[in-house]
Amino acid sequence: MNAPSRQAPESSRERRRRETRVALLHSAYEKFCDVGFGAASLEAIAADAGFTKGAVYGNFSSKEELFLVLAEQRAESLPGEWRHIEPERMGRDEVGRAIGSWLAGAIRQRRGWFLANVEFSIVAARDPELAVRRLAALRRAHRELGGLLLRFCGPTTADPTALGVLAMTLIDGVIINAALDPDLDTATVIATGLQRILPDGPSDS
Repeated sequence: MNAPSRQAPESSRERRRRETRVALLHSAYEKFCDVGFGAASLEAIAADAGFTKGAVYGNFSSKEELFLVLAEQRAESLPGEWRHIEPERMGRDEVGRAIGSWLAGAIRQRRGWFLANVEFSIVAARDPELAVRRLAALRRAHRELGGLLLRFCGPTTADPTALGVLAMTLIDGVIINAALDPDLDTATVIATGLQRILPDGPSDS
C-alpha cells in the first residue's frame, strides 16, 4: 500500500510571496473603499502595504486584475453572511425585512466597497474582455442570491439567476441612492422591493 503523499513544505520565498499578496489585497481593499476604483493608484496601494509598485505587478497584471481577485475573494464570503436567514420558515414580508435589514447594515459598514463595485462594473462594461470576467463573478452572486430567495418558494422551476439579477439590480440602485441620501431608509426600501419581486411562498397561499 502506497504511503499518502505529503504536500511539500512552503519555501521561504513562497511564504514571502503569499504574505506580500495578502498585504497588497488588504491595502487595495482599504484604498478602493476610501477613494474608489478610479482614483486608487497602484503606487498608493503598494506604499500603504510597505512595498513598491513593482510588487503589485509581481502578483497582479493590472489594477483591474487586482480588483477582480479581491472582489471574487470577498464574494465567496457572502453565503456565510446569509446563513442566519431561513426563508423556509418565513413569509414574504419576513424574507424581505430580513434581507433588507442585513443589507442595510452591510451598506453602512462597507459603503465604500459597495460603491467601488458599482464603479468597477461601469468601467468593465466599456471593456469587452474585462466584462467577461466581471460578469462571471456577478453571475455566481446572482445564482447564490436567487437561490436564497427561491428557498422561500419551495419546489419551483423558476430561474435563480434571473431572480438574482432582479434583486441585485434593486440593491445596486439602493446603494447609489443611499450614498447620495444619508437619510434614506435602505432597509425599508430593499424590503419593499423584494416583497414585490418574490414569488408567492408557502405561507402566502
